[in-house]
Amino acid sequence: MRILGIHDGHTSTACLVEDGIIKVAVSEERFTKVKGQGGFPILSIQYILSSQNIKPENIDKIALVGKIKPLESIKEYSGGRQKYFPLLLKILPFDPRRLIQFYLNYKSKKRVNESRLTSGLANTGLATDKVKIFEHHQTHAATAYYLSPFYQRKEKALVITLDGSGDGLSGSVSVVDENGKWNRLKEISSFDSLGIIYSRTTQLLAMRPWEHEYKLMGMAPYTNQEYSEKVCRVFENYLGLTKDGLGLENKTRLWGNSLLEKMYSDLRYFRFDSIAGGVQLFHEKITLSFVRNWVSKTGIRNIAVAGGSFMNIKANKLILDLPECEELFVMPSCGDESCAIGAAMQLHEESKTNEKIRIQELTHLYWGNEYNEKEILDTLGKYSDLLSYKKSENIEKEAAVLLSEHKIIARCSGRMEWGARSLGNRAILANPSKSDNLRKLNIAIKMRDFWMPFAPSILWEMRKDYAVFNKEADSFFMTLGFDSTAKAQEQMIAALHPYDFSMRPQFVKKEHNPSYHKLISEFKEITGIGGLLNTSFNLHGMPIVNTPDDAIYTLLNSELDFVILENFLVWKKNK
Repeated sequence: MRILGIHDGHTSTACLVEDGIIKVAVSEERFTKVKGQGGFPILSIQYILSSQNIKPENIDKIALVGKIKPLESIKEYSGGRQKYFPLLLKILPFDPRRLIQFYLNYKSKKRVNESRLTSGLANTGLATDKVKIFEHHQTHAATAYYLSPFYQRKEKALVITLDGSGDGLSGSVSVVDENGKWNRLKEISSFDSLGIIYSRTTQLLAMRPWEHEYKLMGMAPYTNQEYSEKVCRVFENYLGLTKDGLGLENKTRLWGNSLLEKMYSDLRYFRFDSIAGGVQLFHEKITLSFVRNWVSKTGIRNIAVAGGSFMNIKANKLILDLPECEELFVMPSCGDESCAIGAAMQLHEESKTNEKIRIQELTHLYWGNEYNEKEILDTLGKYSDLLSYKKSENIEKEAAVLLSEHKIIARCSGRMEWGARSLGNRAILANPSKSDNLRKLNIAIKMRDFWMPFAPSILWEMRKDYAVFNKEADSFFMTLGFDSTAKAQEQMIAALHPYDFSMRPQFVKKEHNPSYHKLISEFKEITGIGGLLNTSFNLHGMPIVNTPDDAIYTLLNSELDFVILENFLVWKKNK
């Protein structure tokens, strides 16, 4: 059975699930070069069909995300429903949640017949009668459970989703039993959204909501704890737990732009770093209390989480460290780009006729494009006057030598990783032992804000040399934060947070990515260091590179020393 999953909102994405196996998953931004590209993912679907050599009629079912059309771009965040809802909330006497539900019921009746959706399906040759629509937070929950070890082991799990908003909700709590039966215990209205507090604070600080929340998390450790707590108390007047501790409650009658206006008024005398520290502290307090209360309520200590709020690796670390948490699974790249996968997973489970056909264990996210030698040589031929290159018999060892000499290398090898974070195949790599490499990356290549940390890719077998473990945890996909050891602070200083020396590691197993594991191993043989600094292969404000052309463009427009294209080492002629 072939199921196509489609998310047509912000960071639109498509995926193909075949008998429970994720064959392809790609986001539209990788083709359009517009970060966070929204709308119908026509180029992603076309790539899926062509790369798998299948025709539209070979798709058995289509899983679509959203009972109502999701927001496509940040422009809609301050207009449309976000613009008029706050006005209505001020003048209508009844519960604001009823207004949101009324809007949801009205718009959901028109979802299947939306012109953009039907034209998108028609342009890709797909039939509308194969479409089944799934509620936004159920798709988040599906990724959290079906890709977790609890599904694989047929164990009961507590599944929690939190984000800004989707289909009138900002969160859900479900229990899935040993037989895979779902029981949703709680829904949290978009009016009571923890995620909206964080995204509006991002907007308050003149950064891009839905994209730059990670910058606030990165800035938070720099501020004075006393000031963070003062800002946190401001936010505690906005949102809190319900009396039973099992829900969230908006303490104002404000939402959207009117909430932003209140923030401007309440926080205008606080410094930007204090605001970042305060919203992060507030987010952590609410999230931890919410999770702890639900563990206490259900008695279930296996926790699976998804939704954009769980992209916050600092809060995830604190959840993992809770005595009440026995095991935690965080869906990788769990923003809305993951919803297409969740919809396809949910439809697979509902449709399968053979219980032996189960969703595959999640071992990697390399679900995108890859390129052969002819395609690479064709690209290099277009830049013969600007570039030099050579084919290597042992590219991993050659790269390791260059990295040991503190060269900055970008790697475009194997299938492109899906999601927001680089996992080695579309990565910029550097020797993590020298702080100057951080400066070079920030100023000459990535052009990132000075306070932002980079991340390490660490050999799985050496993870405990560098990361502090309070309990066992996998971090194959950069979903958790860790404190660092003294050895990490000596050998990997450039890949740690510059202020608190925390890390967001990718632990690399040989069986997950043999070539990348070999590269790091060769680097260890030369330097004694079992990891590399890894950041996404892109220029600031652009999506992660996809094609060899993208890779060469980045090389020519940055201070990168070398680019690896499979077995080819490429550099500028003036180097």
